[in-house]
Parts: sequence; C-alpha cells; structure tokens
Amino acid sequence: MIMGKSITEIILGSYTMQLLFVTSVIALALIIERAVYFLKNRFDYFKFVREIEALLRDGDKKKLERIAYSKNTPVHRVLRVAVDNLDRNEEELRELLSSQVQEEVARSKKFLGGLATIVAIAPLLGLYGTVVGLITAFHNIAVTGSGGPEVVGGGIAEALLTTQFGLLIAIPALIFYNYYAKKTEDIEDYLEALASKIVSYRKILWNKMLEK
Repeated sequence: MIMGKSITEIILGSYTMQLLFVTSVIALALIIERAVYFLKNRFDYFKFVREIEALLRDGDKKKLERIAYSKNTPVHRVLRVAVDNLDRNEEELRELLSSQVQEEVARSKKFLGGLATIVAIAPLLGLYGTVVGLITAFHNIAVTGSGGPEVVGGGIAEALLTTQFGLLIAIPALIFYNYYAKKTEDIEDYLEALASKIVSYRKILWNKMLEK
C-alpha cells in the first residue's frame, strides 16, 4: 500500500503510471528474451580454440565437421562456414567468415536498441508525470484558493511516484543493456579472432588434406 492505495489503484488512477507499467513489462520481456538467447548460445571460447587449433594443424577435416555440427552456438556456426568452404581461396574464405561474424553480431544485438530506448524514455515518462502532478497541485490551489496539504498532497504524491517508478524501470534496464552490449562486443572479438585463426591455418589444413 502507498498512501492508502494499492499499486493497482495507483496505476489505474494515472495514465502516466499506465504508460510506465507498459514500459516496465516491455523492458522485462526484452531482458528475459536476451538472457535466454545468451544462455542458449554460450560457449567457452578458449577451450574451443585450443581444440580447433590442434585439429587444424593435423588437417583432420572430419573431426572439424563433427565439432562444427555438434552444437548451434556462434563459434560452431562460424566453424561450420569454414569447413564447408575450405576449397575457396583465402580471400573468399575470409569474406565468408567475416559475413558470418557480422550475422552473429547482429543476432546478439537484436532488441538491444529497444532496451536502450526504454532506458532513455522511462525517466522522461517519470519527469512527465512529475510535471502533470505539479500542474494538478497548482490547479487545486487555484480552484480552492488554499494551499493546504489536503489540496496539493495528491498532485505532489503523483509527481514523486512517477519519478520513482521511471527510475526503477530505467536503472535495471540500463544495467542489463550495458551487460548485454559488453557480451555482444566480446562475442564479436572472439569470432573475429577465430575467423583469423581459421584463415591462417587454411593452407596447412588444405595441404594436410591433400596428403591424405
């Protein structure tokens, strides 16, 4: 209970609070969706690279293919493009891997723009509610000709509540946005490094395959 009212009553009693509630639901949905994505696509890059480098040096294409198709994470999808296109020249392979890396980065960034927008608009909605609440308070003073607590209390309370709710939405959204943005940057760095290693080992792998 806040000021003798339930949260439901407060939300239903103010269209600004209704907008903030909708914003909070969207923010929560985006945060959960991205969390599920990153959990499903998590990988141990350094362990993966150690294993792949050994197979690249040995020229074991069959094992590389098995690993590439064993899971569906970003590093596995990049490796999949590599083993399927080893007959291409170095420049073509580099371009194909670069395109796949950009595709994985785009997948990681999905919905982050929406989360960034919520980070920006939630405090503004709270500020808008503050202005509305203060206007209501001054309107009540003008109508009654009095400035007692019972006259201005409701408007000021609405002003403070909307500000508080706006910040309660924006702060967690900002934390998760920064976390997901950093995850995306890390994924991009890892995949670019993996693509470079694959291109570097291509000649060795190709020569080993020809020997076999």
